[in-house]
Formats: sequence, C-alpha cells, structure tokens
Amino acid sequence: MWNLVIRCSGMMFALVAGVSHGNAIAQTFPSSNDKIPAGWKGPVFKLSQDYPVALPQEALPWQAIDPTNEPEQYAKTVYSYVLEGNIQADWDVGNNKVRKWYHAPWMHYGDTGREFIRGLTRERTTPAPATAGRGELAPTQTRCFQNWAVGFYNPPGGYQVGRVWAKPGSPDAALSQFPNGTVIAKLLFTTAPDAEVSYLKDTMEWRANIHVFSGATCPSGALARRPQTVRLMQVDIAVKDARALETGWVFATLSYNGNAAGATPWERMELVGVMWGNDLAKNQQWINKMIGTPQHLGADGRLNGPVDNPRSSCISCHATAQTPSRSPMIAPSQAESARWFANYLGSQPFDAGSTPTDYSLQIAMGIQNLNRSRTPVRSMSAKDPKPMLIPAEDIKLMNRAFDSGRDIPLPIVIDKTLEYPFGR
Repeated sequence: MWNLVIRCSGMMFALVAGVSHGNAIAQTFPSSNDKIPAGWKGPVFKLSQDYPVALPQEALPWQAIDPTNEPEQYAKTVYSYVLEGNIQADWDVGNNKVRKWYHAPWMHYGDTGREFIRGLTRERTTPAPATAGRGELAPTQTRCFQNWAVGFYNPPGGYQVGRVWAKPGSPDAALSQFPNGTVIAKLLFTTAPDAEVSYLKDTMEWRANIHVFSGATCPSGALARRPQTVRLMQVDIAVKDARALETGWVFATLSYNGNAAGATPWERMELVGVMWGNDLAKNQQWINKMIGTPQHLGADGRLNGPVDNPRSSCISCHATAQTPSRSPMIAPSQAESARWFANYLGSQPFDAGSTPTDYSLQIAMGIQNLNRSRTPVRSMSAKDPKPMLIPAEDIKLMNRAFDSGRDIPLPIVIDKTLEYPFGR
C-alpha cells in the first residue's frame, strides 16, 4: 500500500425552499426516516445540504496527472484528497475542516433508504455461493451478506447537486451536468465477518441501523431494522475529467486488505483499478495485478469492486443514470449487453426520451424516490386499485429489500411511466 499524506486541519415529505446563508443554500431535506430508539447515545446522521451557490474554485492536485497515462498515481492522489479532513471529522463530511462535502437528497425514502446513524443506504446483497468454495467475496464464504454505503460530493459536485434540487419539490435533472473537478466518493460496508472473509481483519467498523436477517437465506420484502455492526470493505471514487474523452468520467475502486502494510484501515485499502471507458479494445482501464486480495472484476475483466455485480462494470452501471429510468442497470441478457458496454458521455441519455444525470445514480434515484412518494406504485400485472388504496403486493414492490436472487428488479409504474427501480 502507498503512503498517504493527510493534512490535519415517520415519513417526511414536507419540504420548504432553501434559505440562503452567505455562499450556501441551506435546504431542509430529511436525513433519514428511521425512528431513533429511545435512549440512543451514538452518532446521528445529518444530511450535508448547505450547497454552494457559486461554483467553488480550488486547486485540484490531480490536474497535472493524466488519468489515461498515469492512472495509478491519479487515483492515489484523488484518494488522498477524499480522505483529507474526513478522517478527522469521523466522516461527518459537512463538518470537514479542510473542505465540506455534500450528500444527495431523497436517498432516505423506502425500505432501503438512509439509516439514521451513518446515513447508509442498502446496496446489492452479496449472494450465498451456489457452489461451495465459490463465494464472490472469498472461497470461505457460505452465507449471503448485506452491503450498505454512503456517498458524498466535493464542493464543485455539491454546487451542481444544489442546482438540481434548488426547488425541492421540482428537481431539474437537466441541470445535472457536473463541472470538471467534481469528485464523488462512496464508502461501502458489509456484514461479512472475518470467519468467512479473512482479509477483512482489523477493518473499520461502524454501527448502522440495518436489516435483520441471518444470511442463511436472503429474504426480500420490507424487513425490520436494528443497529448492527458493518465493516468497511470498499471505496469507490468518480472524477469528472474532460481527458476521459468518451465518457467524461474516471472511476477508481479500492478494496480493503487486512494483510497489507499500514497503520490504519485507510492505508490498507488497495487500489483495484482505474477505468475511463468500457471499450476493452481501446485499453480504457488499468487493473492492479498485484492486489493482495481475491480479484473482483466485472464483465470480461472490466473494473468492479467486491460488492459490485460481476455481470457489470463501474462505468456500465453508472451510464444508466437517467430519469425516467427506462432500462435496468444490468443488461437483461448477453444478446443485449453491447448497449450496456458502450461508451456514453454524461450528457447522452441511455434511452431516448430520458434525461441523463451525468453518471450520477444518486441524482436519478433521488428524483425517482420523490416521484414514487407521490404515486401509488403498481406492478405491470396489478389491476387498477380502488381509489386511495394500494395493494399489499405493490407496497412490497415499493419498499422491497434487495434480494440477492434477482439482478434486475421488476419494473413498476411511477407517475404513469414504467420505470426500473434503482439500487441493484
């Protein structure tokens, strides 16, 4: 691992317009819908939402590094930038003393929405192996495990998020084209223990209000939550960079390795690779072949992390970010996969008639969640419900947990439009 240089320095839908405070707009989006237990003395997540009203200007240390020629150094430099001040703030990114970071709104909605302790949302479940010794996380994996994550935007990204959501009840997806220099980072956690994934030893642990199940089976539907331990496994980074000519974005993924050298978990994160395009013939990625943990790559060896779906890739998944969401995030079949592994600029919709959200699934998902909150959600096969009545099966679809047995969720009707729910 490299040396790091860290500078120490109930459902709520009523939203009001932002209030200006100097150079920021303070919004009032909910942080979480969880009910905080009586007597809780631990952290309570607060959405960082005082978005800048002017495009922030700051020196970006990776600007002098070409991501297509020096991808490893580029990613390491951006990773150090992400850590700077956030470690000292215990990842309360709105209180970072070096620079504030910002969260996307409307990720609190539904059964998989933000939990109250750390603001984590549920990611894809890692399935139990169909064959012994063939687990996605490790040969010793026997059960399915929940994965939860929290993402955040640097000041240029936060500025653009604020523009999209300037009218809280009427977000403008057309404003979601992010400025160069935007960085989006995400910390991903798992419930997997050392006994099944040994390279997670000595990783960072948080408490989070997550779903209750043993992992012997991977249930779907709305599940009860309670505070439990989650463990850092992966860090994802996306950078808006015009030097990535065919997509406009550079993605990097890091995976935790408890056997690596380093005094802290952050120093034991190992770079899996860097990706700026989906075209394997053009060599639009760099993969770290010296990584000390099991390699978790995506389709045909494209960059992916251990939590991610091996049928996809970092760029393929995020290229589907649009509203309305007319296609699933994962290709339905091998015959249709070419469209999912093409290159798209962030200004190009994945489907004609949709508005692209520039590779930001959090923007697209937030808008979808807002619309779902206003719409009786029905499956394609459901009969028209009686007035003001939503069938129980449709409630399950609306608030479903992420079952590991289905890569592609069933489409649902949102505001008279058939959409695929985000999150797989």
